[in-house]
Amino acid sequence: MSEPLEFEVFTIFPAAIEAFVATGIMGKAIERELVVVRCVNFRDFTHDRHKTVDDAPFGGGAGMVIKPEPVAAALEAVIAERGPMRTILLTPSGNRFDQRVAERLASERRIALLCGRYEGIDDRIREHFVDECLSLGDFVLNGGEVAAAAIIEAVARLREGVLGNPESIATESFAGTELAEEPEAWQPGMVLEHPHYTRPAKFRGHEVPAVLLGGDHRAVEIWRRRTACLRTWALRPELRPTWRLPASHPITLAVPSSVAPSELAELEAVASAHAATLACVGEPRRMRDLKQLRRSLRKRHGRDPWVLGVGSVGADDPERGPRLVLDVLAYAANSAPPPLILWFGQALETDIDAWLALDPERDRSTGQRLAISSALIDISQPRAAQGPIAPFARAAFEAMRAEGLLPAAPGRAPSFNRETSP
Repeated sequence: MSEPLEFEVFTIFPAAIEAFVATGIMGKAIERELVVVRCVNFRDFTHDRHKTVDDAPFGGGAGMVIKPEPVAAALEAVIAERGPMRTILLTPSGNRFDQRVAERLASERRIALLCGRYEGIDDRIREHFVDECLSLGDFVLNGGEVAAAAIIEAVARLREGVLGNPESIATESFAGTELAEEPEAWQPGMVLEHPHYTRPAKFRGHEVPAVLLGGDHRAVEIWRRRTACLRTWALRPELRPTWRLPASHPITLAVPSSVAPSELAELEAVASAHAATLACVGEPRRMRDLKQLRRSLRKRHGRDPWVLGVGSVGADDPERGPRLVLDVLAYAANSAPPPLILWFGQALETDIDAWLALDPERDRSTGQRLAISSALIDISQPRAAQGPIAPFARAAFEAMRAEGLLPAAPGRAPSFNRETSP
């Protein structure tokens, strides 16, 4: 068995830490000797009858400051008795503690956590006796014990054997991969954990998603990845990495064959100006349906394309822009986007991977209109019926450029005209 992960918590309230780690998963990990948590009381290293650990700050001011002598003496005594350790001062002015830091600390064997109180610990301890400073966030607590408890649990649960099911770590919130060396390429990045449900399947009129009851494990996995990414976009969009499509990424504008000749000419100009192709769907001599267009593009590019329907956005609804939709589809598939088909026709029962919802009248130079509620966004259903197609085609490309998916300056490529097939 590997050596246990040892925590040395330096505090004037050891009972707070001891009570926390004595129960639940932490208590079991300690019983199994996977984790060791020891508390060291600063008061045990004082030399007056009152066991005084604090004094008034030099220069005046409110509050008291923990003296450096008992802190340094406690650290030196523990190091001499049990060996060196990664020494961390818990302070609101420290670097933010997050899952990446927890993963890094999980590789340590011994960790010391210094819990301040009052106005903190004499800064000479930070300057000369610690390896790093950490903070839970931009707020202030009465002392470091709550932060120490949070760090102990976050780090210890990453060690082998602490959790009953190690797969839980791989799928929970903030689990993710390191960013690639090419930041512009799509990469999995970090997401919040997918929603969880249990019995009963129907609760006060609210039903569990049907996919979770169907027994198709592959479909469940895709649903979980998709909803994890959607939830991240809804609640913490800053967690998603920034990436862009290659300059030569194949994009096809697919329109119904019933489109008026005047608008078709306008769409050809839009496609040509944005290095895309144009395809009419529903004409027996060319593209009978989206399935045939898919097959044609798969044969040409070696990957099955994604079909994105383009619809209107409601006045009080957030846009479902191309970055959100493509990122969710890519995370669900765990691969960079393939060739794209933008479909500007009516909703079909099949062949649509996701729907964009765009406002063709919006001025995109003012920034993104990403105001998403906490509810999950449904990208599988179309929004309101749209008007003329050309404004939506322009809006789709404007959105891709405004959101950084395509280069700022449009390229130039031959359009797919009415006399040829893709």
